[in-house]
Amino acid sequence: MNKRAEQRTAPLVAILGLGLLLRLIALRTRGIWYDDAFSILLSRREVTRIVAGTAADTMPPLYYFLLHAWMGLGTGIPTLRLLNVLLSLGIIALTYRATFSLLENRRAALWAALFAAVSPFHIYHAQELRMYGLLCANLLLYLYFFIRIYLRLDRQGWFSWIGLTVAGALAMYSHNLALFSLLGADFLLLLKRRWRLLGRLLLAHALSFLLAAPWLVMVPGQVAKIQRAFWTPRPGLLELVQTLVVFHTNLPVPRWMLPISLAGAMLFPTFVVYELVRRRWRHLGVQLLAVFSLLPPALTFAASYLMRPLFVPRGIILSSLTYYMLGGHVVSDQHRRWTHAVLALIFVIPALLALPSHYTFDEFPRSRFEQAAAFLRAHVHPGDVVLHDNKLSYFPMHCYAPELPQVFLPDEPGSHNDTLARASQDAMAVWPVKDLQTGTEGAPRLWFVFFTRAVEEYAAMGTPHPVLAELRQEWRQMNQATFGDLEVILFERR
Repeated sequence: MNKRAEQRTAPLVAILGLGLLLRLIALRTRGIWYDDAFSILLSRREVTRIVAGTAADTMPPLYYFLLHAWMGLGTGIPTLRLLNVLLSLGIIALTYRATFSLLENRRAALWAALFAAVSPFHIYHAQELRMYGLLCANLLLYLYFFIRIYLRLDRQGWFSWIGLTVAGALAMYSHNLALFSLLGADFLLLLKRRWRLLGRLLLAHALSFLLAAPWLVMVPGQVAKIQRAFWTPRPGLLELVQTLVVFHTNLPVPRWMLPISLAGAMLFPTFVVYELVRRRWRHLGVQLLAVFSLLPPALTFAASYLMRPLFVPRGIILSSLTYYMLGGHVVSDQHRRWTHAVLALIFVIPALLALPSHYTFDEFPRSRFEQAAAFLRAHVHPGDVVLHDNKLSYFPMHCYAPELPQVFLPDEPGSHNDTLARASQDAMAVWPVKDLQTGTEGAPRLWFVFFTRAVEEYAAMGTPHPVLAELRQEWRQMNQATFGDLEVILFERR
């Protein structure tokens, strides 16, 4: 490699190195939670079980298939997380490539890649055992191929059309909300009145839907499940502001960080929009990025009022990257170098300040399950039963200590917490006990695991925790251990 080529690649290599470092920190020590554990428990099963489990759930099977195959390298949590870490590094690199192809500006591409590399939102999904990194990678591939088609960068366009079609299908196999981001290309071509290209894109969509048809036939049933049980509120102005904050520093952050997070999330887009409007949005690439930044949130927002709420930042994860690309475009302007250097710091500094809390967060729902599991492993006697108040503590602690005799109580049927379908339970071979008596039958001692938050919620309604109240009436409380907001009480039969 000659010196000039090294000078060109060195900044990107440095950004990728920084991104890798930030994604490896706390890879072992950061705890898992219910969603992580769900992925682990389902992905351990054979492929036919994964298909059955996801058909009854609300997520497609592609990520579980990949994680199932990845488990051949090891089943430790750090090893499992490396899959999304590598996907996230690919996202950073492709963010650079897509930005450079679209804007023909190496500085803008480097800034966009840097924003993706330090983003706590993307670092979070690089370390979480869920499908959002895969969704983002497939959507970004789709966008990249569309850019090549839109700007006629291929001498033989069929390669990009194949790539776009396959990436679109893979995105639908990654997450059901992928469609809202895929439609950004259609909307742009409608605005530009490029009817011939739109017709070809619709044909590519049809082929993508054909490839995804084995999964799409499951979607109506999943929509019905979302209608019955989904915890997100209908979005409003607060959710829109929170989405901007998530794109910058993610949430939650420490209380002292909230003003900094909010200031950065308001100032950065304000300056970006001001600069883009001042330039009158003349660049085709800027128009494309604006559509992909704004349309998916708008469609998801609207859909949340036509059916059950669907507006969650992770569902519009591609919009965060196109937003970073727009920011990179503005920051790279050399005519206002010092002003835009300050703008870059407005993004980077809050992001870096927020990362320590990301690495160390151990409150509900990501409580100190590993410590509680280690405590129980050392203190449970033969014949004891570990009873969990609900699945949210059982799933992660079962992953940390599968050898313990653990059971959990069922969700209230028909409630918004009743999200674990029977077919998913069968696929994972994980079922709740019928009731307290069934779960503790024959046990001389009982370890009850519950969240402090649950007790507080019942207290706010003016009633004691029903399971705790029944246990204290029929059993003798012997000992109690607390792990942050997770509590473990030992009971003996009277």
